[in-house]
Amino acid sequence: MKKWKSMLIAGTVAVSLLGTGLAAHVSAAGAQQAQPAATVADSTAKQEAKKKYESRLDEIIARGYIRIGTTGDYKPFTYLNPKTGQYEGYDIDAMKEFAKSLGVEARFVQTSWPTLMNDLLADKFDIAVGGVTRNTDRQKTAHLSEGYVQFGKVPLIRAEDKDKYKTIEDINKPSVRIGVNPGGTNEKFVREYLPNANVTVVQNNLDIPGLVANGTYDVMITDTFEAIVYAKNDPRLYAARVDDPFTKSEKAYMIQRGDFIFASYLDVWLDEMKLQGKFDELYKKWVE
Repeated sequence: MKKWKSMLIAGTVAVSLLGTGLAAHVSAAGAQQAQPAATVADSTAKQEAKKKYESRLDEIIARGYIRIGTTGDYKPFTYLNPKTGQYEGYDIDAMKEFAKSLGVEARFVQTSWPTLMNDLLADKFDIAVGGVTRNTDRQKTAHLSEGYVQFGKVPLIRAEDKDKYKTIEDINKPSVRIGVNPGGTNEKFVREYLPNANVTVVQNNLDIPGLVANGTYDVMITDTFEAIVYAKNDPRLYAARVDDPFTKSEKAYMIQRGDFIFASYLDVWLDEMKLQGKFDELYKKWVE
C-alpha cells in the first residue's frame, strides 16, 4: 500500500513537472514569436523618425510648397498690397515661376530687413527674396545665388534739387537730411559713406519717398530700381545717377548654406530664366 502511494505521488509530480515545463516552453516560444514583430515595428518607427531628406530641394517637393521670406516693402521687388493683402512685384513673380518649376505652391512669409538673416537661419522659410543684395557679408553666414540683375546705390531726391545732390560730397553734410530704412544695405551705405549727414532711420521703407517729396527729408539712398519706380510714379521726385550709381552690385536670392543640391538647382533655374528672357519680361513689367 505504501509502495503504491509512493508510485502515485511520484507520477503526479512527474506530470506536474512535465506540464510546467511544457507551459514554460510554450510561453518562451510565444515570446520568441512576438519579439521579432515588436522589434520590426520599433525599428520602422525609428527609421521614420530619423528619416532625413538628402536636400531641402527634396523636402520642398515632398511637402508640396516652398516658403518664401520677403519684406513686402521694397518696390519694385516686393510689395505687400494693403488693398489685396497679397504680395506683388518683380521677385514675387519670379518666385511663382520658381515654385512652378518645382511643381509646388508658393507660400510667402513676412520678414523684415533687420531680421531677414536670423529668420532664414531659424528655418522660418526656405529662401529669402525681395531685392536682396549679393555681398560677401551675407555670404559668410548664408548662401547667395548667382546674380540676376545689376544695380547700384543712388539718391532719390526732389525734382527741384536734381542739380544739388550729385556727389557724395554734396550729400555728406550736416545740413542734408537723409531718411533710410533699417537693417539693410541702404543703411550700411549711409553709415559708411555719409557719416556727416543728418540721418533718420524710418522703420517703414515705403514711407520714405513721400517724406522726401514733401520736404521732411532731402535724400533717400536706395537702389537704382526703387528710385526709378518712385520717380516715375511721383513727378515731385527725381532718381539721380541711375546711369552712374555710387556702387555696383547684383541682386540675388538667399538660402541656407551647405546644401549643394538645392543651391545648384537654384542656379540652373536662374540660368534658364535668363536664357528664356524671363527676367527681361519682369524688368519691363515692374521697372520700365
